[in-house]
Amino acid sequence: MTKTLLTNIDNIPPLPESIQELERVYNNPNSTLDDMQNAIEKDPILTADILRLVNSPSYGLKSRIVSVKHAVSLLGKDAIRTFALGSAVDNSFEINLSPYGMSKEQFATACDKQLSLIINWLRRKEAKSLSLLAPAAFLVDLGRVIISKTLIEDNKVDIIEKALLAGEDISNAEKTACGVQTTDVTATLFHKWNLDPEIVHVIRYSDDPDGATPDEKRLAAELKAVRETVMPNGEMTDESIATAKDTIEEFALDLESYEKALDKVMNASK
Repeated sequence: MTKTLLTNIDNIPPLPESIQELERVYNNPNSTLDDMQNAIEKDPILTADILRLVNSPSYGLKSRIVSVKHAVSLLGKDAIRTFALGSAVDNSFEINLSPYGMSKEQFATACDKQLSLIINWLRRKEAKSLSLLAPAAFLVDLGRVIISKTLIEDNKVDIIEKALLAGEDISNAEKTACGVQTTDVTATLFHKWNLDPEIVHVIRYSDDPDGATPDEKRLAAELKAVRETVMPNGEMTDESIATAKDTIEEFALDLESYEKALDKVMNASK
């Protein structure tokens, strides 16, 4: 990592106390849904953000959710914890992705679609995996925000711009400019925030699942497929979906459930 990038990571504040308390509740096996609700409702901004995210069309809920308790009971602790982390990010970061030719809204759309896809894909058959994959899918590209800030400060924006124009691999361009790629930065940040080490590992190996441990390989591959489906600007194309399906086939993932989840996310986007 370059000196500027390391400084930018070091300058990121810790998670807000309300999120830290929620993490303590979430990681306590004896906690209840009421405990989670109480932790969230102590913070009015967090409460409002969660209800806004829950009512996004991406999650296909049949009626409007007006309470945190209802949200937790419908979507579960994993999803709500992920929404809370997303709220912390939204209120802690100045998101400027101009080096990538992306707006804040496009970035947010991509995050929402990745989370919606992973939830709809795995919620019924691999619910236990969501404790790791939900926050990973939602925030895996957060490192791109920090890299973008670094590129602007180091006057290296042209490296990414030229790669985009030439249709080259953005990860390689990031490595040229900063010494690392998006997933490395996100994993480093999650480690700084003391989040589950397994989440850190899954994010770090989502570009190359074969490098992960046998227990984490499938999770890393599922995250890779989700990232391949949803492009950085939030679009899902025939080409991006075909690439994701290649990954699903390579790692023997559940294609049928993926296709059903994909239909839900695409229909919600119309």
